[in-house]
Amino acid sequence: MLTYSTRARGGVAHALKLAERLKRRGIDVTLYSLARSDDEAAARGYFRPVDVPFQVFRYEWHPDVMVRLERMVHTYARGLPTDADVYHSQDCVGSTALALIKDSGKISAPVFRTVHHVDDFAEPGLFEFEKRAVAHADHRFVVSEYWKHMLAEEHGYDSVVTYNGLDSEEFSNLPPRRSEHPTVLFIGGLEARKGLEYLILAMTSVVRNYSEARLIAVAKTGFRGIDEPGWFRILAERAGVTDHLTLLESVSNDELAQLYADCDILVLPSRNEGWGLSLMEAMACSKPVVATRVGGVPELVTDGVEGLLVDPGDVPGLSAAICRLLGDGDERDRMGNAGKERVKAFSWDVAADTVLREYERALQSE
Repeated sequence: MLTYSTRARGGVAHALKLAERLKRRGIDVTLYSLARSDDEAAARGYFRPVDVPFQVFRYEWHPDVMVRLERMVHTYARGLPTDADVYHSQDCVGSTALALIKDSGKISAPVFRTVHHVDDFAEPGLFEFEKRAVAHADHRFVVSEYWKHMLAEEHGYDSVVTYNGLDSEEFSNLPPRRSEHPTVLFIGGLEARKGLEYLILAMTSVVRNYSEARLIAVAKTGFRGIDEPGWFRILAERAGVTDHLTLLESVSNDELAQLYADCDILVLPSRNEGWGLSLMEAMACSKPVVATRVGGVPELVTDGVEGLLVDPGDVPGLSAAICRLLGDGDERDRMGNAGKERVKAFSWDVAADTVLREYERALQSE
């Protein structure tokens, strides 16, 4: 099973949980990943301990995204074993590397791809790379019915839905709350599709209504490496909310638990979203959510039940939703309790059983 990073990203978290569940079912799973040659922490292993074997290949980073992609793909193509029964990639880098190896005749095993989302990148070369990577796979999984429909309608491919799961026990014993301020939490990447800039702009109105409000953003640099934290700090300064923003690149699991305990609301203002693991985690912590009506989000969150949904890019609507929940503790409790019940419907065991069934079906048809 292949991931493009060892960092805490949605697709990486999905891969780790899936691999561990497959191992419990007697499957011999090895994880592979990539890390920049100058990133010692990433090269040592994944963002959390995993109970399956893994190997990390190091590549030379380059500021040009297409050159960087080529280096990542060829690093994988040189290093991956050729004797597996099944190959499963979680991203476009791994899929492209596997296609290259398969075209060379070194492997004939079925290649699976989990499509978490398909980005409409502004860079034409990157968008074409993404589309080709989807096409390269022999079999495809998606993480929502929305993306199953989109993959069929826009790209002409069949796929099987494997929703993200959640281990609720990981969020059952939060530490005591420490924050004394109304606190909004964002967990995601700094890439454009996550829409953090909308949330920063929305905080201008939130702060006018709740002068002590704080936004804590756990926001990691995206794949392209050009979405730097400094841009968002400048935006916060211009919006007048610098003193209300804490921007963190990464946190430990214990620190993450504390952030969930401290927040009143989790907000995910995405332009494009496959599913939203941070939404599930917040809901498991009995926290209401504010999110956008994009991708698979409406399959997880019902507007007015577990949280509030707004249109992508609607800064006034985002502000109003946040202010509404900050001002009504009873509604926060009601939605938080509903969210905790909702996420019980999603299981990594169900996802692993679905994946294993598709593996077996593909092998039988070989």
